Amino acid sequence: MQTITAKIATKLKRRPIDSSQLQPNEFISVPVGKSYGVDKISPIENGHYKVTLAANSGTFFVFGGHWDGIATQLISKKQAEIIFGNPIYDNELNDLNACLNRYQINTALRMRHFMSQIAHESGGLRWMKELADGWDYEWRSDLGNNRPGDGPRYKGAGVIQLTGRANYQAFSKAIGDPRVMEGCDYVGSTYPFTSAGFFWSRNRLNDLCDSSASVEQITRVINGGVNGLDDRIHYYNLACKVI
Repeated sequence: MQTITAKIATKLKRRPIDSSQLQPNEFISVPVGKSYGVDKISPIENGHYKVTLAANSGTFFVFGGHWDGIATQLISKKQAEIIFGNPIYDNELNDLNACLNRYQINTALRMRHFMSQIAHESGGLRWMKELADGWDYEWRSDLGNNRPGDGPRYKGAGVIQLTGRANYQAFSKAIGDPRVMEGCDYVGSTYPFTSAGFFWSRNRLNDLCDSSASVEQITRVINGGVNGLDDRIHYYNLACKVI
């Protein structure tokens, strides 16, 4: 029997829609850390899954990104470690697969490009947040940093560095987790890959992959230039061997 565990305070829903649109009798609130045995899990849409709980406890809809153990494994631990060249922890692997499922990075070509880009950007998983202290971002209106301390609090986090209060707010709203606004430490440890998938989706990189884009074309969207292109190509070739 499969087990799913709530990563954050979330809901079991009667309908696969945003929680704000549900009536009080259409959901069950679930505290962080609560686990359920599950007999069946089926992907639906918009990151939601239909789950049949064990022991005839009912059928509900859940948002996959809020649960450990619910995403279809598109990348195995072995595949990830071959590409990254470093160990990946179970919680990171869970978030990686939740990201791939949620943002439909689910074809060989999409996964090869995504994995190679994040491998380069994170230094093979060595960096989950920006090394600089973030004070250069203080009072950056273009990033939405309008309060004291926003610069370091909302410096780059995740394997493609989410940066700035405005981007954190957009990400928080998209995944339904207000704790994102705690800042870079929370995002870097909880959503290192999902935050990158959010960027990937907003920039329509799946569509670019589907057009048979080169590593250079993908890099220009992510980097704004071709910094580290040879390294990105190296990771892409590794990804092609295992995906």
